[in-house]
Amino acid sequence: MIHIPKEILWDYREPPEDLLWRLQRPADFFPRYGQDRATVALLYRHRDQLKLDPPTWALIKAYPEAWEEK
Repeated sequence: MIHIPKEILWDYREPPEDLLWRLQRPADFFPRYGQDRATVALLYRHRDQLKLDPPTWALIKAYPEAWEEK
């Protein structure tokens, strides 16, 4: 399950179990939160189901490309 830091969990005591909710919250604050490989892979995989603005989508897409270049 995706870790949701307390800093972005102001409106819930515990984060909902719903995967899309757990992805949307770090996506809303990307890249400050959610830039680990597992989360980025899930954000990429579920991109069509998330509300992502073009700059955020471009950053999410760039992370795996940068990792592959290493």
